[in-house]
Amino acid sequence: MTSIDYNALKQLERELVFVLKEEYSFYQSLYIKLDQQRDAVKYNKDEDLLDLFAEIERYYTRINNSDEKIKALKERNPELFRMALALPEVKKIVSSMTALVKKNLTLVQESEQYLKEKYERIRSELGELQNSQKILQYITAAQQPPLFIDGKK
Repeated sequence: MTSIDYNALKQLERELVFVLKEEYSFYQSLYIKLDQQRDAVKYNKDEDLLDLFAEIERYYTRINNSDEKIKALKERNPELFRMALALPEVKKIVSSMTALVKKNLTLVQESEQYLKEKYERIRSELGELQNSQKILQYITAAQQPPLFIDGKK
């Protein structure tokens, strides 16, 4: 490897480490928001959910931007990018990010499970209410009020 290649590799490593650290910080904040969302779902804090969902949507846009940053670095010099990925500092950050993304996915799955359970509970309660309404209709139909003829009972 020539000194130019070495310098280019070191420069790419610095850029990659900077971007990855920034992304790691982002995924940490995403984890915190996902945890808040899961707790809001779990403990029926519905008033907070709309704000949390909106913020999660903004994070989704940010994730796409992250992908574009990394993609741009890779497209500049794919061979050098592959070499930079093998460097210890880059590997360490990528490994940490991978673990954090897995934790984020676990939180999302837990939230989905809570929401499915909540949905099923609400569906069940609505079914019970509909049955109760039918029963009330039968009872009120069977209880005919007395008829008044000529104003007398």
